[in-house]
Amino acid sequence: MEKLDKVFEKFHASYFAFLGIVVFLIGAIPAMVAHSDFSLTTTYISDLAVPGWNDIAIFFSVCWFITGLCMLLFIVGFTKYLQEKDTGSEHTRGIGIACILGIVSAIGILLLAMFNTRDADIMHDIAQYVFFFPGILYLLGYAVLEKNLSGFPLWQVIINVVVALFFLIYLILFIINRVDPTLLLEAKAVAEWLFLFANLFWFVENGIFILKF
Repeated sequence: MEKLDKVFEKFHASYFAFLGIVVFLIGAIPAMVAHSDFSLTTTYISDLAVPGWNDIAIFFSVCWFITGLCMLLFIVGFTKYLQEKDTGSEHTRGIGIACILGIVSAIGILLLAMFNTRDADIMHDIAQYVFFFPGILYLLGYAVLEKNLSGFPLWQVIINVVVALFFLIYLILFIINRVDPTLLLEAKAVAEWLFLFANLFWFVENGIFILKF
């Protein structure tokens, strides 16, 4: 932890959120262009990482992995920020649990970057569960914590809940599609992109918030 403390002394935690988003976009935008048949209604995020469907699939996977590392570091930094706000140490356990869930979800991003849908379908599904279930829980956990900690406006709490709903909608469609692969394919693809943009927004917005407040 001392080494991490030194890192955050040199680099504000929010910078890792911003860097992660920039790196992801650097990988994702060219991958969308290079994809042989890209569409928001038929192409999934993980499809951009499949060699053969995309000439720069490996490049996108590397960028995605770096994004996961940045998000992991931001979660740790965000935890330190919450601990500073918890002046009476009344929410130490809740902050710790939310941090663990956030770290596990970030590890899910790393696994998603490592295992694409074509070459490692089962591992990719496991990675999605590792990412989504803890992701929903840490967002709702942050909503509860920020409601009880001083210095957090109501809209900050609401953002956590709204982003968690985007996660939940996709997860429901994902499970339905696993039961019957012919159901709601386009809805599932669109929901995945919507939760992605919501998740990216969450990191940017929270990065700005802890930088300013």
